[in-house]
Amino acid sequence: MRLFSRFLPGSIFDGGTQVERRLSRLETSNRCLEMALDAVLFSPKYQPSVDAGFNGQVFRKRMFGDILTAAPVEAIAETGTCLGDTTAYMAVTSQLPVYTCDLNPRFHAIAKTRLSDFDDIHLSLVDSRRFLRESAHGALADKFTFFYLDAHWYDDLPLPQEIDIIASEWNQFIVMVDDFQVPGDTGYRYDDYGREKALTMNMLRPLLRQHSLVPFFPAIAADQETGAKRGSVVLTRRGENADMLAAVPSLRMWGG
Repeated sequence: MRLFSRFLPGSIFDGGTQVERRLSRLETSNRCLEMALDAVLFSPKYQPSVDAGFNGQVFRKRMFGDILTAAPVEAIAETGTCLGDTTAYMAVTSQLPVYTCDLNPRFHAIAKTRLSDFDDIHLSLVDSRRFLRESAHGALADKFTFFYLDAHWYDDLPLPQEIDIIASEWNQFIVMVDDFQVPGDTGYRYDDYGREKALTMNMLRPLLRQHSLVPFFPAIAADQETGAKRGSVVLTRRGENADMLAAVPSLRMWGG
């Protein structure tokens, strides 16, 4: 045991909760490596399929399409490119320019190769907060932008800062956050990285008050969704944009 512990992150044996979280983290890292290798070996170029994009969730794809129909979105920004499946799906479905970033050089390199046939997908190897700040004064300045936020991870959880930047810099925006808890529906999975790092409404409440944001959730229960059944939340500012989303059949406004 002592020898084995030398090759694992510190404190992995210092308590049940920490052991569980660190083992979960190792499992997730291993799964990501497998995903990257599978992409290189079996899917070197993006191929549209039912499973490609938005975790293979058909209803999530419907939510995205309904939002595009309801709102005059001019561009799309994504944080957390990963292998580029959702990136490409959004580009093909919307026919809009997509700007995306990832901090992982392996994922960035793989996505760049897999999406090389797309002229209007723009990839950046940069921290998501820097990406958003620069985009606000660059290519996405003054554009009604749909943001897909999926850059959260264990040691760094940029989500609150990402939302704060978006709400501070853009007048017209809609945000969709992946891996978010859906209140009242335990069938939807979400990310929980420990104390004060769970993607739940507790994390969002200060931002909702500060920026007058209105949250929306999937209108169907998890048992009717397909794919990975990851939860999500959609945010926009109170007023005209919130009124538009309130009429979207695949969304339900949060009343908590």
